[in-house]
Amino acid sequence: MISYKTEISEIDWEKLVDHYAETGMCLGLGRDRQTEKIRRAFKNSYRFVIAWDAGKVVGAGRMLSDGECYGWIHDMSVLASCRKQGIGRAIVERLLEGNEELLIGLTSSFEAVEFYDKLGFNRHKTAMAKYPGPSDYLHY
Repeated sequence: MISYKTEISEIDWEKLVDHYAETGMCLGLGRDRQTEKIRRAFKNSYRFVIAWDAGKVVGAGRMLSDGECYGWIHDMSVLASCRKQGIGRAIVERLLEGNEELLIGLTSSFEAVEFYDKLGFNRHKTAMAKYPGPSDYLHY
């Protein structure tokens, strides 16, 4: 049974890092075992949701926001073996709950575009990004 955690005190940081190591999300910080950076990122987030199943992190996502105008979803991930079970949808819905009037943005992985389409997100014509290093997601 999936449970969803939203409190800092509920996070097992090593298991969250393991999750990001497996999914490759969170700028690769999980693979580099950058626990403190991930901890600071989550502590500085407006909201986050972590999905657990049998003591393992199976999904996670967080939102940065001013709470008035804008929100931005980051580090959304669900283990490949757990996809198509509603976990990603539940995470996004919990992130957006009470924030329906905000302009919400995100950068999707290539394989998740259809997932976000189904949740009502649309492609933005002028989105720009500056990554700290090379990325397959940028046009050079």
